[in-house]
Amino acid sequence: MLSIGDVAVYGNHGLCKVADTLVPSFLPKGSEKMYYQMISAIDRGGVLYVPMDGAEDKMREVISAETASDLIEGLDDMNFTDLPVGKKAEIVISDICKKNEAEDVLGLIKTLYHIKAVRAAEGKKFASMDEKYLGIAEKLFYSEIAYALDMEFEEVREKITGILANLPLEADK
Repeated sequence: MLSIGDVAVYGNHGLCKVADTLVPSFLPKGSEKMYYQMISAIDRGGVLYVPMDGAEDKMREVISAETASDLIEGLDDMNFTDLPVGKKAEIVISDICKKNEAEDVLGLIKTLYHIKAVRAAEGKKFASMDEKYLGIAEKLFYSEIAYALDMEFEEVREKITGILANLPLEADK
């Protein structure tokens, strides 16, 4: 059970802070179901209402500073995410974002950055669907890492994109 002020990762909503525990006014009269009122770190001003019953199945603790550092330091050696070709890739990418496990999301970011760099080198455009999910994955991952390492979101973005920019294009996917 979370307390007011606690921070957790709530599925594909990402990093959230518990602002209150309450019975929301939008529930029918007589309902006594308790909810967490959570403030999203990704969607500025975004407020989520999460039923306390079963919330532990949809939330996880924020990764530790040590794990965050290890993920960043191991980015060069991290495997690419195995993505199917074409529209089937969206299912895999969407699933990774929904589960929002830090290591898997970072692997997806690395993979999408590689695809983007290879396509740019070939004079081709990066698919809009890939661009959309890259943005989602970056928001999810960078906000959690920023919190874990007590850094600013942009600092994390610059650090990781700097590493990714220096990876060879011919890397084995």
